Amino acid sequence: MAGATLLLLLVSLLPLFVPLGSYHWLLDLTTHFKCQYLALSIVCLGFFWLWRSCRWQRWLIGLSVFCIVLNGVEVVPWYVPPSIIAPSSAVTLRVLHSNVLVRNRDYDSVTALVREVKPDLAVFQEVNARWLEALETIRDVLPYTYAEPRSAGFGNVIYSALPLQQPSVQFLGQREYASLATQVSKGGQTLSLLTAHPPPPIRQELFRWRNQLLAAIVPYVRSQTAPVIVIGDLNITMWSPYYKRLEAASGLQNSRAGFGILPSWSPRSWLPWLAIPIDHCLVSPELVVLKTQLGRKVGSDHLPLIVDIAMP
Repeated sequence: MAGATLLLLLVSLLPLFVPLGSYHWLLDLTTHFKCQYLALSIVCLGFFWLWRSCRWQRWLIGLSVFCIVLNGVEVVPWYVPPSIIAPSSAVTLRVLHSNVLVRNRDYDSVTALVREVKPDLAVFQEVNARWLEALETIRDVLPYTYAEPRSAGFGNVIYSALPLQQPSVQFLGQREYASLATQVSKGGQTLSLLTAHPPPPIRQELFRWRNQLLAAIVPYVRSQTAPVIVIGDLNITMWSPYYKRLEAASGLQNSRAGFGILPSWSPRSWLPWLAIPIDHCLVSPELVVLKTQLGRKVGSDHLPLIVDIAMP
């Protein structure tokens, strides 16, 4: 247990001084589990508090508390409600995002969720030809659509209750993974929407491509004259140095702020305690997030993300 506490201290403390995730994809993976580190730190504190016979008890309790503080400052602020309140005259927009998992065949759960949530915009990722055929059943409520299916399972599609203006395929920073961009208008307010799905950083080449795509979102956002929504499975958590650079350079804000960590992906359904937040909705600061929540399971390894936005 003492060794585990020292390891927790290492992975909690080093990123404050050395951006570990900047060097290698394996080091980047260590940045994504702040909630798990916080929980383990609390367990260590309880264990050492009760281990009266240990002559290093006081030091180990101190290290556990230090780990709790280091990880708590990364986790707790996401639960602090924002102070911004949207005026009653604001135009509201509901956005649904779901990485449906290309091998998932539970089409009915996804289409039922759309009818239940009633979004203005619905973004689906990891779609292929079968998924596009199945999603045709929601065209009665979301008649406007723009798709970029990919046989590799990284296809994107946007469904909308509002007309899509100038939809396009964007290859941001690389040529392997496509993103979709469009504009929509509601109540006289126009906003730009970008959906991106960089690859999972499970080897160094994919790690590089993911980071290139994320970095290229910044000039796209800066080129827009309307408020921006960037939504998708970004394959990164809020604690990675690459995510922090994206948020700082683009000026976008995560819709999770004030609504909790909302872990949206788990490597296995029987490992819920390893779930991490990698599906994101980032918005321009002039947009007000009314609510962000996770939807129910739809047969995918990702939970849907539902975001209500006000456009003052």
